Amino acid sequence: MSTDTTSTSLPRSTRWTRAAAAVAASLALGAGLALTAPGADAQAAGCTIHLSSYPTIKTGAKGQAATAAECLLHSAGEGVSRNGHLSSADVQNVKRFQGRVGLDRSGTIGRGTWTALLAHGGSRTLRSGSEGGDVKRLQSALTASGRPTKATGRYYSPTSSQVKSLQKAMGVRQTGRTDSAVWKALQAGRHTIAPPKKPAAATTTKADKAVAFAKQQLGDRYVYGGTGPSSWDCSGLTQGAWKAAGVSIPRTSQSQYSGVSRKVSKGDLRPGDVVFFYSGRSHTGLYVGDGYIIHASRPGQPVAKVKMSTMPFNGAVRPA
Repeated sequence: MSTDTTSTSLPRSTRWTRAAAAVAASLALGAGLALTAPGADAQAAGCTIHLSSYPTIKTGAKGQAATAAECLLHSAGEGVSRNGHLSSADVQNVKRFQGRVGLDRSGTIGRGTWTALLAHGGSRTLRSGSEGGDVKRLQSALTASGRPTKATGRYYSPTSSQVKSLQKAMGVRQTGRTDSAVWKALQAGRHTIAPPKKPAAATTTKADKAVAFAKQQLGDRYVYGGTGPSSWDCSGLTQGAWKAAGVSIPRTSQSQYSGVSRKVSKGDLRPGDVVFFYSGRSHTGLYVGDGYIIHASRPGQPVAKVKMSTMPFNGAVRPA
């Protein structure tokens, strides 16, 4: 009698189990996730996450990151919905998971929580030359912790270097080998590297706006009495520049000096200051920095940027 067993001789329960697994895999792929083979704690306990980074997400989050978080929480034993939407009920499960691993129960999935979720599973020792799903799980968790590591499933020097970085933060010998202590730190979401702070958005001051306006008029014609939009005299240009910045100053050069209360010395000039020249303050221009002004000088000469030192300085004001 032959001892070979064909697929048709499998018990019905086994065939149903395989069919169910195939359906589950198909659904997971459609959601942007791929189920790994059962058995080893393969890449985040059953979820292959197609994310290049792990953003902080909160209640109401939708999309691929929310789908990934739900899959990981489900794999960690939390009864979350699997619809790509992090509901308030899901957040309660996030808090429960955070409490289990010793994280602050904030309900927000940040670096620590992502790291703990991705590292969830066993703690098999890994070293240079190791391969497989556990290595991918480690690499994903390292990336989430702020130590970018390509999830190749192969444990070579790039992975060892990032493990050493974690071990340094842990205060232990830097072997580059992933032992139970390394897994414990990752599975508790500890020793993550804070993301770099974004530089504060540059604020545009009124003086910046005045300077920007004056630069846009470079090359325009000089016309006595001109106040724009394509021809200017000297005080018409400085008035127009500050008008574009939302600040009203008088029309003529002499009245601009007398009518703006804040006077500025030559050594304290800043871009946007209105600078005056000659004995009667008969000429004016807009200081733009580094010893230069933009001015409308005389008939036949376009609006230009020139060195302030070419004319005798006679005061300056700062409209705002």
